[in-house]
Amino acid sequence: MSGIFLSHAVADRHLAELLVDFMMDAIGVPKSEIFCSSLTGFGIPLSHDFNEDMRDRIQQPKLVILLMTPAYMDSPFCLMEVGAAWVKAFKPLPVVVPPVTFAQVTSTIGLKQGWNITDSKKLQEVRDTVLQALGIQGHDNHTFDRKKEKWLHDLAKQLKKLAPSPKVARAELKNAEAGKLAAQKKLAAKAEENARLDARLEALKAFQPSALIIEDEPIIAMDIEELLTKQGFKVVGIARTEREALDLGLRLRPDIITTDIQLADGSSGIDAVNTILETINAGVVFVTAFPERLLNGNRPDSSYLVTKPFGMEVLAEKVKESYADLLRQREYIERK
Repeated sequence: MSGIFLSHAVADRHLAELLVDFMMDAIGVPKSEIFCSSLTGFGIPLSHDFNEDMRDRIQQPKLVILLMTPAYMDSPFCLMEVGAAWVKAFKPLPVVVPPVTFAQVTSTIGLKQGWNITDSKKLQEVRDTVLQALGIQGHDNHTFDRKKEKWLHDLAKQLKKLAPSPKVARAELKNAEAGKLAAQKKLAAKAEENARLDARLEALKAFQPSALIIEDEPIIAMDIEELLTKQGFKVVGIARTEREALDLGLRLRPDIITTDIQLADGSSGIDAVNTILETINAGVVFVTAFPERLLNGNRPDSSYLVTKPFGMEVLAEKVKESYADLLRQREYIERK
């Protein structure tokens, strides 16, 4: 039987192989003295029963090395091997691989002195322990020191491949659950805030100022509609004749009216606006190529004029001024 039984998780085969190479190349342990179930030539021969062979192998080893990684601590089979070593009262060498801690090790095998695999200062003690257990001389110090440097270099690479544990500490779980609960509360608060903002937005939409466009040229009407929309107005309709204007104006009661003077059927935008203003209070901006007709017609008070062809900036400014006048008039009426 082999003198050293290397107990490890299958997921840590790469790390077990590195440790086997270190014992052979640096310490000088003969291959026949090492049993490592996952390595070819060091494990269970073909045709042998795995469970029976493992049971026989762990009966009389001179040293049991426990490669205690996260995967090892999660493996029931590995912990059975720990239990066997404890029952047989063997001298185990716990090799603690972070993030496994010594506190976790002592909870499984008691107060056994172990080796943190990253502690290079204890490599000489590991060497002495192995040689003493096997009763052999091993390699000389020069060989050990040279191979030790290679071990340290290769170990850093292999630790990066370490399989993480799927388990978490209870404290970590509680913290995660508390974080989840806090996030859910925050999400609920955000949802409530969004609902309030949506309600406020709908309320603001209800107070969105409206506009009526009286214009018989479709392209010009579209340009004016785009401008009014950008200024925050809701365009409630576009009329091409006096009759259409009266229907829309009296029914929809706009806050702002932009109107041409000469409409599609020869009717008058001035007459349409004056009739509408007999019923509602609205700001008026005339957009026309015939501004002189305002001199002869019955122009409404506080109306504004933009002459065609016009710049959008000019029209935007006149609409803004007209709406400001309207708000002042309404405020004055409310105070009376």
